Amino acid sequence: MVLSALFKEVLLLSLMGSILALGILVIKAIFRQRLSAKLHYYIWILLVLRLIVPIDIQSHISFISFIPIEQKKLDHHFIAEQYVPNIIPNSTIATENTPSIEDSKALADPGILGAILSYDTAAVLWIIGVSSMLLYILCVNILMRAKLKKCSFCEREDLIEILEAEKSKLRVNSKIKIIYSNYSKSPAVYGMIHPKIIIPEELIDKLTLEEFRFVLSHELTHIKNKDLVVNTLLMIVKAIYWFNPLIWYSLNQVKQDCELACDASVISTLKTEEVKKYGLTIINMLRLFSEKRSTTGTLGYASKYNKRRIVMITQFKKSSAICAVLALSLTIMVGFSSTIKPGSSVVSPNENSDINSSTLSVEKTSQDQASQSDITQDKTSNASASNNNTSSLSSNGDTQRKLLSSIMQLAKQGKIINSKFPVKTTVIEDVEKKLGNPDKADWVPNAKGNYAVFSKYNVVFGFNKGSQIFEARSFDEKLNELSLSMVKKVFGTPAYDVKSNGEEIIGYVANSEYKILLVFPMPSNSNPDPVMDHYSVLYPKGTFNNMSNDTGRQW
Repeated sequence: MVLSALFKEVLLLSLMGSILALGILVIKAIFRQRLSAKLHYYIWILLVLRLIVPIDIQSHISFISFIPIEQKKLDHHFIAEQYVPNIIPNSTIATENTPSIEDSKALADPGILGAILSYDTAAVLWIIGVSSMLLYILCVNILMRAKLKKCSFCEREDLIEILEAEKSKLRVNSKIKIIYSNYSKSPAVYGMIHPKIIIPEELIDKLTLEEFRFVLSHELTHIKNKDLVVNTLLMIVKAIYWFNPLIWYSLNQVKQDCELACDASVISTLKTEEVKKYGLTIINMLRLFSEKRSTTGTLGYASKYNKRRIVMITQFKKSSAICAVLALSLTIMVGFSSTIKPGSSVVSPNENSDINSSTLSVEKTSQDQASQSDITQDKTSNASASNNNTSSLSSNGDTQRKLLSSIMQLAKQGKIINSKFPVKTTVIEDVEKKLGNPDKADWVPNAKGNYAVFSKYNVVFGFNKGSQIFEARSFDEKLNELSLSMVKKVFGTPAYDVKSNGEEIIGYVANSEYKILLVFPMPSNSNPDPVMDHYSVLYPKGTFNNMSNDTGRQW
């Protein structure tokens, strides 16, 4: 369950990241020659943040809002039919003890179970892919560290003098050593904490001191800009989103732009006549290493994208301030509009649900209910069984009062009448150990959590990203004898009363921690005093999200 919920979050971030990546690629193509190399690089920061920070940015400009899907506006507290499966009309439950043949087929529908299993399988495949890639990266770097320990350090005084001079010019204070190695086919920098500049041994006698100065200046600039940290972060993000080719392509573009930004930083410190020599050094490196082999976790001087680098060097200039501001503004707009959660309205993706009949189909579980209920509830159950027969109004009223008293007393403990699992102190894994896997589980953004349906037990549990249950919902048969007028007569004026989508939802405060929400069909001429459909006990604090400053639900 936790893995599936995490996978859903990754899929949402992947979708939002893909939209943002496309926007950035378009913006970069439009302003390609008008933006500096550094700005081309830094513009990717928004994408990386979008992929690693799971927050919903409210926006009235959302690409998602342009998708032509018919939707129905719901109150944020309501759980739609999409995650309350196998729904049958209230009349069926009121007159029959067992589902009809059609309803039995719905209960045993393999399509729902198959979809769940396939989704869980996808989540498992995803985590296997992530683990494999991270393990590969770890193994490559462990081997690299082992190989570098066997390499010799540079002791040439002229190269060490150049290194110290460039460190002083660039204000790099880290202790950095030059290592001779043939494991990297071009000069590279390796190590975030203790960085080392790797020089292939075959280069020692093939480069002039001036070319060595350019190479060392380039690698030192990577160290100064903390590009190795960024590179490591990019590898982790690529591992998480290994299934999304667009994200991979975009993150590879980030690495290319990192090299261009580094070149731009070096060029800004060179004299005019030295810029051409810097470009010639790159060409010379290409000639020497036409079959370049990169090492995971390193940043190299020569690469297969040098044509673009040479063009940038020959056309080096600062970006236009107007173009820079315009490009950044467009990027920020795309970033905000890539959110999956438009700020203009709260909607449900399932418009074809008949909310008026949102009651779970029931199986006979009188044995289990008797073990979980006290004598009062047992008497209530007997009264419910005979409710369709003629009985006195006073007797029926007493039964309703006893059941409502039980509902309120249990709500103060965070429980519903047909479940022993309290909200706040229970995690969804505890429920699964006792009740088995849910029939269906979905992430519901408007309700601030995941919702797991246990049709056999007539309960639905809402839980947050920490697996804490914050809402317990009951579809017990006994609720069908509680009328709207009796609830208001016993509990008084509700603290919350909303009529929406053919239903009236009323709410009461059980105590300082828990609230009760009771759902009825909308009163009508033919049904002026409807009976309860279902009710829930809510722990509002369980819906808080401090990381995204989300105050959660109140009802």
